[in-house]
Amino acid sequence: MAKTVIHRDLDILFGDEDLLQIAPQRSFPELVFELLSERKPSPQEKKLFELILNLSIDHGPNTPSTKKVIEKAREGKTISESIAAGIEEINDIHGGAQEKLMELLYQIKMGSLKISELVEGYIKEGKRFPGFGHRIYKNKDPRAMLIIEKINDFGLSDEFVKLVSEFKDKIDSSLNMTLPLNIDGAIAVALCTLGWSPDLGKIVFIIARVPGLCGQYLNTVAS
Repeated sequence: MAKTVIHRDLDILFGDEDLLQIAPQRSFPELVFELLSERKPSPQEKKLFELILNLSIDHGPNTPSTKKVIEKAREGKTISESIAAGIEEINDIHGGAQEKLMELLYQIKMGSLKISELVEGYIKEGKRFPGFGHRIYKNKDPRAMLIIEKINDFGLSDEFVKLVSEFKDKIDSSLNMTLPLNIDGAIAVALCTLGWSPDLGKIVFIIARVPGLCGQYLNTVAS
């Protein structure tokens, strides 16, 4: 479930609150947080969520979603058509790997999955580790590092930070190489820290990335 706007007679309600009254008092990220989680964020949670949105807003013209937006813009498609095409490129590999990693982290926490067996299984089957590795950042993703750092700085639980660190250490030692935690992986850790459901992972990324896709569209049609 999500907290959405409803109309009751002439009132516009966000959940059970008057949207016209709360809109001047809360930031857009706060309302998004509350809409998705059905609860208000603490000051520390608000900072972490804003950081996720800020770091995910755009990543240049060469990401799969942006490439598709630029392609459609050059074909003369409208901004709505182009952005929709870009969003369709957000999947388990691009922008959505956090969903699978969140599932794994929750299972590890509950004791239903052991890190060593998980890593061995992925390597044996030749599967991609969700939330790890990046085509540009070969050793470390600075965006991911900042999210992990701020989870600690904001005084939030480090339980999932420790779990993903153990996971990464096992991956690196098993592969005999460094496979960095990427921004999808760091978002997974952050959303687990917030106690959110894995199926919100892509949603958060889409909300964050749409403004960047709009900017890339505008640049394309103006060039």
